[in-house]
Amino acid sequence: MIRKHGNGTEVPVVLADMSGGQAIDLPGIRGRMERLEFASGIVLYRMEYEALEDCSVQVQNSFSEPWIGSALHLQGHSELSYPDGKTFTLTPESALLMRVDPSGSRFHLFKGQLIRHVGVASTLAPLQARFDGQLPERLALFQDSAFGDFQLGQSFSPSPRLRQLASNLFDNHARGSARLVKLEGIANLFLAEIIELFCEESDAEDHIIVWEKQALSDIIAHIERNLDGTLALAHMADMAGLSESRLDHLFRQKFQLSCAEYVRNERMNAANRWLQTGELPVREVAVRVGYSHVSNFSRAYRTRFGETPARTLRRGAFSGR
Repeated sequence: MIRKHGNGTEVPVVLADMSGGQAIDLPGIRGRMERLEFASGIVLYRMEYEALEDCSVQVQNSFSEPWIGSALHLQGHSELSYPDGKTFTLTPESALLMRVDPSGSRFHLFKGQLIRHVGVASTLAPLQARFDGQLPERLALFQDSAFGDFQLGQSFSPSPRLRQLASNLFDNHARGSARLVKLEGIANLFLAEIIELFCEESDAEDHIIVWEKQALSDIIAHIERNLDGTLALAHMADMAGLSESRLDHLFRQKFQLSCAEYVRNERMNAANRWLQTGELPVREVAVRVGYSHVSNFSRAYRTRFGETPARTLRRGAFSGR
């Protein structure tokens, strides 16, 4: 089956039936997709694959009653299009809370992208019971009782804790004789965290005066230009003419990250981009993002992306051949 991306380019569309629990091998994609359904009603989706060409994966919905789901890319970027045409960009910087009743949603994948994706969903009835019969007020957006045509998505910034939980679903927590018990526990925590983030997002707003907005923009630009530098909070606060606590608060308000977490996140994203080219050794990438010790860099990178920088580098070098 062939469809066109928004730029008019024809790309193949492959169908993914997500009702099963086994790994799935799809044309044009190297990797695996897995769906695990637990007795609690929680459904976990884990996807890890590389797009060998531009293509679209059409997903068949496995729910037959009102539900709510979440999505986050731990690594890579793609686009998710609903049957009604609404499109969301999925990246490590954007979490998605959603309910799409009709089948036919498509993940648009781009050649060379490694995607590590986590999704956790639940039908509304058991989820409501776990909230003592009353879902949080903001989740009322998803509570249309009629099943069939409902389509809604809300994107927002993920927290460091949400990213860490997503990473845990791909590391040693996902192995061992008690694997399913651990995966269910982490999936529950992931869904709880993303719901709390969504419900508390509107309460986090605070007044920022115009000059503070400009100061924050200047500091963000400084960070982007100096990833190999010290980037200490005290120095940047002095540059901005703000107290350390106020600058840190502005970062938390805008990005749901402390200043230090934001810096680490930008460094890891830059490192990931350089490693994916396959052109720079791990040691040089580490220096470029401010790490003098490769071991510390490797540990931070694995925590962020769920794999070692050496593995990303090997894949990048292979893809570039």
